[in-house]
Amino acid sequence: MGMRFDGHADTAEQATPSNARRLHLNALRDAVQARRELACGMVERRGVAWVSVVGVGGAGRLVEVGCDYVRSAWWFTWHDGRPIGPARDVHRAVEVLIRELAGT
Repeated sequence: MGMRFDGHADTAEQATPSNARRLHLNALRDAVQARRELACGMVERRGVAWVSVVGVGGAGRLVEVGCDYVRSAWWFTWHDGRPIGPARDVHRAVEVLIRELAGT
């Protein structure tokens, strides 16, 4: 089951073609869902997927995480393209998201 952010984008409920970006984002989604303090949903707009993450019980702040191939490697990125960290280090990326949502 996915999340829907009205007025923002539709959740990708249907199966989409598998690719490296989607595999990394699925791993991030799974790691976020394993954390009790976070909730997330896979979202797709114009054929590009990302993970929208919120803190449970927080101020309703939302962060959007994409995944881009940069400098011969996959990187998790903020919605504006700034790097979060290498996609191979999912747990570090989740820690960055937690700090960002906490405002620290």
